[in-house]
Amino acid sequence: MVFGIRKNKSGYKTFKDSDGATRSVHKRVAEKKMGGPVKKGYEVHHRDGNKTNNRPSNLTVVKKSTHRKLHSKKKSSW
Repeated sequence: MVFGIRKNKSGYKTFKDSDGATRSVHKRVAEKKMGGPVKKGYEVHHRDGNKTNNRPSNLTVVKKSTHRKLHSKKKSSW
């Protein structure tokens, strides 16, 4: 059972699962798409940069280091 979707202070949608743990919607959607958990050292990236667009087609799982590079490139172009 899922309880209320909210935005956290970073702008990501979250929910509380039946155990009371707060989980990120984008990570859960990516896990469903992949058929398993996101492995240690990897993160979920929003391709369009919109933290609230959690469509499976907008999410990709990348190495943490790659994710940092993607976002540092984006900031330097602003």
